[in-house]
Amino acid sequence: MGTSPTERLARHFAEGQSIFITSPLYRSLCRTVAQDRPLLELLTWRRAGQQASYLFFGAVHYLLLGGAQHPLSAYYPSISGAAARDPADAGPALLDFCRAYHDELAELIRTRLVQTNVVRRVAALRVALWAVRGRCAQPVHLIEVGASAGIHHLRVDRYRYIVGDRTFGPRDAAVAIDTDWRGAGPPPDLDDVPPIASRIGVDLHPVPVTDPDERRWLRALVWPENQDEAALLAAALEGVAADPPAIVAGDAIDVCPALGRYLPPGEPRVVFHAATRMHVPEARRAAFDEAIDSVGQGGPLFHAWLEPSAAPHHGLADDTDGALAWHGPADDRACALVRVDGHLEWEAPCASP
Repeated sequence: MGTSPTERLARHFAEGQSIFITSPLYRSLCRTVAQDRPLLELLTWRRAGQQASYLFFGAVHYLLLGGAQHPLSAYYPSISGAAARDPADAGPALLDFCRAYHDELAELIRTRLVQTNVVRRVAALRVALWAVRGRCAQPVHLIEVGASAGIHHLRVDRYRYIVGDRTFGPRDAAVAIDTDWRGAGPPPDLDDVPPIASRIGVDLHPVPVTDPDERRWLRALVWPENQDEAALLAAALEGVAADPPAIVAGDAIDVCPALGRYLPPGEPRVVFHAATRMHVPEARRAAFDEAIDSVGQGGPLFHAWLEPSAAPHHGLADDTDGALAWHGPADDRACALVRVDGHLEWEAPCASP
């Protein structure tokens, strides 16, 4: 659009009201960052494709959770609990914190990846598997692109789901996913899903969940007010640490074609990603899409995703803004399965798949 990187970043932070729906603190701090050129220039050093506000606030939160001593911590419910101060007043403290910890922030911004692990999003994959079961009776091979630590999606069949007033999944599961159902009728039967024949993740930087610093980074990416989400993350991390899934380190553009050839010929495969494609540099998104499509060369491909409408999968006309989207083998358009909010606090019905 003919504007500089810092001007684009300023607009991005100015739009924080629509991004951080459940975080009054981050909505307030976005206004501060949008007007501070040194911080905007610092963020131009982030790795390609990384969402700037998630990365910046994650870096600040990481340092505070690690014990950084500064008055800014008094504004964070994740640190100060119910005694947290009014977020509207936090801007000056943020600027002072960033000056005091400039070098540490710069290193995190240059090196870290946004690896959000919103555990409730696994409820969307469960819905996708229900839709797959309606078209395929066989066990499926599950691939998650952007798996991070493999915390939630690769364990989709090991969690309990409370959707409205219905309960699905193993009753003795250590992790329960609770999401509101905003429909007049009942939710989909989430017990009617195909068995998972194999599961594997793909990530640029798989997170070793036994490393305390890596776990702190994942925790830092949870917004300060979202304490229930943080508790779900901690419980899910314990399960993964006890039984880690297979995760391939590498770029999905390179890894997915090989995975498609590795899977048994003719057997169905499900590829899922959430808040992943949005971090792929725009110039590489077509190659990302083609790599996922290539998984279908060896067997029927069911592809489901939760991504912003600004980054749709190529070649598929869709109307999936704010929804879990998917397509099956030979489909020429994407379909919205359920309407959702970004953190899967609620789901609402769409047309039948």
